Parts: sequence; C-alpha cells; structure tokens
Amino acid sequence: MNMMNRISKNILLIVALISLFSCKKDDVEYFDLVDIADQAEVDDELLIEFLSTHYYNEEEFANANNISGFNYDIKISEDAEVTGYDSNGDGEIDSNDIDNTTLYTRQRLIDIIETKSILDNDVAQNLYILRVRNGEGLEQPKFCDSTFLSYKGVELNDSIPFDEQIHPVWLDLSTSIKGFSESISDNFKTASSSTPNGDGTNTFTDYGVGAVFIPSGLGYFADPPVSITPYASLVFTFKVMNMIVTDHDQDGVPTYLEDLDGDHNLATDDTDNDLIPNAADNNDDNDPILTINEDIDGDGDPTNDDTDGDGVPNYLDSDS
Repeated sequence: MNMMNRISKNILLIVALISLFSCKKDDVEYFDLVDIADQAEVDDELLIEFLSTHYYNEEEFANANNISGFNYDIKISEDAEVTGYDSNGDGEIDSNDIDNTTLYTRQRLIDIIETKSILDNDVAQNLYILRVRNGEGLEQPKFCDSTFLSYKGVELNDSIPFDEQIHPVWLDLSTSIKGFSESISDNFKTASSSTPNGDGTNTFTDYGVGAVFIPSGLGYFADPPVSITPYASLVFTFKVMNMIVTDHDQDGVPTYLEDLDGDHNLATDDTDNDLIPNAADNNDDNDPILTINEDIDGDGDPTNDDTDGDGVPNYLDSDS
C-alpha cells in the first residue's frame, strides 16, 4: 500500500508540475535582468499614465438594450467624447441610429477602476481592475478554479492581441499568470443562466464583464512567450460565464482550501514535508489513510473531521 501511495504521489506531482507551470518559448532572447521591485515602480507609473488618458465604451453598455447585436465587448481608447452609438449594428453612427447626435462624455479609467494589491516575490504590486458588470450568477471563481470565459490580451498601448479567445473556453486559473487569475478571483461572478442553442453551445445571461491592467511582475516579466515583449505590462478584457470548483488531486478537499497560508501560491503548502504540495498530494499528512478516506462522518468534506479534538482536521493530522 505504501508503495502504491508513493507511485500515486509521483504521478500526481508530474501532473501538478505540468498544470501549474506554463511552457516557455524555445528560442530565448537574452535581456539584462531587471530588479522586480524597480520594475514594479516603472510599471505602476506607466499604468497610471495609461489609465489617466484612456476610456472605455461605457455609453454602449449603458444603452445595451437599444443596440442591435451588442456583444458586451469592452473597447478601450483615448476618445474622451463620442457622438451617439451604433444602435442598428451596421458599423456606422448615422441618422438611422438612436441618439445619433447626442454627445457622451466618458469617465477616465483611473477614476473608475478598482485597485488590488498583490504581494508576490516579496514585492507588493497593483492590479487595476475595471468592473463593468459584476455578473448575476451565484458562483464566484477562486484563483485556482476552472472557469469558462472568453478573453483578449494585448500589451499596454498596443491593439494587436497576443492571445484571444472569442468563444468561451475552460481555463484552469491556476495555470494562468498571477495577474489574470487574481483579477478573476473573488471579483466577478458567473452568468445568472444559460440556454442551449441546439448546436452544442449556450447563450449566457448577465455574465461578469471586466478588464484588468497588469504590471509585468504579475505577468510574464523577463521571460514571456515569444509573442510578448519582455517586461511588458498587459491588458486583458474578459467575460466570465461559468465555473467548476477544482480538486486537482481528487482527495475530497477543494484546491482553494489546500492553500493553507492564504497566499494563493499552491506550491508553498506541504503539510507532511514530502515535497509534494497539498494540492497535488492525495495523502496530505502522510499517514496510512488517504485524505479522501479521512471523511469520517461521510458528508463528503474531510476538512470538518477531527477525531482527537485537537483543532487539526484528520487529513492534516498524522496522529489523529
């Protein structure tokens, strides 16, 4: 049994390493390494300057019910004022559109964004989050959950996407860059409902819509994929449709609860010090009983079973 446990742990470790770390480009270009704290200051200044001079199409969201075929895409530009909106969806603002002469004055992004401070590599960095629609669903993804969403990523001051999913895809947030996962985590809810279209797709209603402005230290920093400039700050727009609470090692404990120190870094939680993080370890305390079998009361939750009453749940207590 112990041999089987070790084999199982080794397999799970390989899976965890594959899932938690994304592949890097093969052809490496070398740049002078920059101190992450110094770069964080530079990035924050650039992001604040950008947010102070850019706007989004808020007038379209405010009048979404009057716009034919409006797809709730966030469009960021330097246009502070716009005349009317394309209500009939023909690509032009003309006499056929509602309010075609009404002047809309937009708010600066800097005045409406939310700031989320993230401590990573001992450096506090700011994420700037634009919450256009919170989402009306009951579920709110955590930093490591599987989330059904669409998104587009560009470098700051660039309009060409380096990554884009027009149609929603399932994404394990634990495999994404920290700036992206943290922008979704605990910030946006899923759609309130979905309706099958008969072709394998669904139409979602009242889903979360937002954007995030990410410093390079919470992105790819000095070692990005080949399509991204080193030390680039990034902008993602996204729509959050659905989610599944993940249990990566299938031990009965949701992955987000395996983040015992609450730092959103799954690699730092290893109760039994066997070099396998709890999130990838199906026996977190390395006793003869697998975590999933330490659910004594059979309620499907091993985290609330404490046989010896010492305040440590059985699955984390080797002498329970």
